[in-house]
Amino acid sequence: MKGTKFVVVKMRELIKTAVFAVLGIIILVGLVLFFLRMGGEGDSGLYKNGKYEAELPISNTYAAVEVTVKDGRIADVQMQTKSESIAVMYPLLEDAVAEVKQQVIQKQSTADVTVSSKNTYSAQAILQAVTTCLEKAQR
Repeated sequence: MKGTKFVVVKMRELIKTAVFAVLGIIILVGLVLFFLRMGGEGDSGLYKNGKYEAELPISNTYAAVEVTVKDGRIADVQMQTKSESIAVMYPLLEDAVAEVKQQVIQKQSTADVTVSSKNTYSAQAILQAVTTCLEKAQR
């Protein structure tokens, strides 16, 4: 009996060790998955990549406002017209689009966009169309 030793292990200590080991593994796997997803190209930004359109009613016809999202960020805002009469009848519309485009791209949102007094109604209509496009693009 010289070489025989007895080891006494309490069941409570064994269960505590197993629970902490399982929790440690879960946390480690969660951190690894989090950091792997963090570097993904398509997952950055607030919006899904793509081109989104919304109709802008003008008199008896429609124009389309197109918002381009690249890398999760607003990259471009354009107005697509099907007729030249819109450009002739509403010359300030293109100025309003340029003004809204600059601010929306800068702020990456339609919130707190301010427009000049000469383009108030046109810019509000364009902002509404851009907001519709961004609702479609949200993650």
